[in-house]
Amino acid sequence: MWSDKYYYLNIYYDETLSRDFDTQTLVAFMKSLPELKEKEALMFGNAPDFPFTNILLLKAKGLNQWSDRDRNIEKTNLIAIVCTKDTVPNFEKHQSLFIKIATFMDWQLVDEHTDDDIENYVLWAPEK
Repeated sequence: MWSDKYYYLNIYYDETLSRDFDTQTLVAFMKSLPELKEKEALMFGNAPDFPFTNILLLKAKGLNQWSDRDRNIEKTNLIAIVCTKDTVPNFEKHQSLFIKIATFMDWQLVDEHTDDDIENYVLWAPEK
């Protein structure tokens, strides 16, 4: 999805969502990040001093086949992220945080649809 106000980003192993990550391990890690606050089960938002962020931990059927009800307390195969698209410094803060999460999981950070009309553009991936 493309928007002039928000970035739609994902963290996943690959586009087929072929790998799962232990949800409870991921939740514990995300709770340790000062930039985030747990809003409800398997949903995180930004802490007060951090730019707008909404994160869902999902067990999705497919990359484009999910809803916010696809949360699973045991396994996660997709992290769906919506964050503000306003300033370069804010995007740098976001990207740093999301790379930290992707690094922890050894998964990739992907922009769903760039301003240059590129779909599933890899912003960061672990070295293989």
